[in-house]
Amino acid sequence: MPIALDRRTRRDADLRHVDIEDFLAADFPGLVARHGRLVARGIASLQAPPLSIEIGASSWSFSSDGTTLTASRGTVGGALVVTLSEAEFSDWAQNQRSFNAMLTARELRYRDGSEVDVSVWDSLWLTLLEGWPVVDDTIEFVDRHGTPLDLGRVFTPADDPADVAHFLREAGYLHLRGWLDPADMTEVSSDIDRALPHYREGDGRSWWATLEDGSRRCVRLQEFIAHSPATSAILRGERWEHLRGVLAGGDLLERRPVDGRGLEALIKPVGVTVGASDVSFHRDCHFGRHAYNCSNLVAGIAVTGSGETNGQLRVIVGSHRVLMPVEIAKSRPYLPVVAVPTEPGDVTVHLTCTLHESTPPLVEERRVLYTGFSLAPRTDDADANGENTSNSGGHALAALRERISQILLDEATRS
Repeated sequence: MPIALDRRTRRDADLRHVDIEDFLAADFPGLVARHGRLVARGIASLQAPPLSIEIGASSWSFSSDGTTLTASRGTVGGALVVTLSEAEFSDWAQNQRSFNAMLTARELRYRDGSEVDVSVWDSLWLTLLEGWPVVDDTIEFVDRHGTPLDLGRVFTPADDPADVAHFLREAGYLHLRGWLDPADMTEVSSDIDRALPHYREGDGRSWWATLEDGSRRCVRLQEFIAHSPATSAILRGERWEHLRGVLAGGDLLERRPVDGRGLEALIKPVGVTVGASDVSFHRDCHFGRHAYNCSNLVAGIAVTGSGETNGQLRVIVGSHRVLMPVEIAKSRPYLPVVAVPTEPGDVTVHLTCTLHESTPPLVEERRVLYTGFSLAPRTDDADANGENTSNSGGHALAALRERISQILLDEATRS
């Protein structure tokens, strides 16, 4: 049976304030009946401690009895203890914000546990809410005919579109070649050089990093499309539209808007010491809202080539199917890790649920454009007044991302 690309199970129109007592009485029993065994299996496999949640003067604990997840009043021994406000618990209980988001925004208060424990419980909680397993010993990666996938395969326009779409859903990523003209990348790179003088620190549309020699470099150019006729022609062209149709398979996909911040140009310089340039393993939905937005597709256009010497994309195969905690992915991943070296004009695609990272350049910088494709809004994503709400919660998450970006930028500036 094909793996579903559309994993949306929640709607912003259904958001409400969730009190922990009401959650435990009304929602928890049904969730445990459906997903409690998966959570217990994850707790055992990852040797996770119990979780105790403090809200005001009260506390509640979650742990495994060996077969399922249980809840009790009070704080239990050996537990990771997390202190939340009522609003924070409501967000967490509805997959609006994760512990990871709160931690990165410097808002999470916890004790008697490690950052790994926090990451593990983010995954276990999402398993409870959505039934996405933390471990799956039966997982396989096979093509449409049942043959094991070649995880290093590069797809061209001559390949069967059904094979391309299947690989993406099976493995969580793609490496594409021949869909764009490599010669166009020289002009795109020149556009980046011409655009750089139009960006400055603090302009709200660029990210900067400190290099080993103390200099500051612009590493992310938002709204780049306004400076690059070559990029505009690519994303408005027939080849890009053809690619959208191939990736969609049986799903409805929309191109990201070409204007505004639907595309970013990234420069990956050698020797970054401070700043968000090369990011270790993460999911694009790890701040929250997986159940409202996933899976969208992130497309990287290789302006320069990539590899071990100048950095490259690496993905954890099947991590859109197995909810490996982010912090464990960084140190001891238990699914295959694949590097995706590229040539100029190559396109990489990964699902927003797929764990991926960018390795740092060692010898020379690389350049890449990032854009993507989004699932079409659902017909019933509407509130009582008939207004579409599919992006309303996303605005809050976007604001959170901006806050986190500002924290990272402030830290880089202080350093």
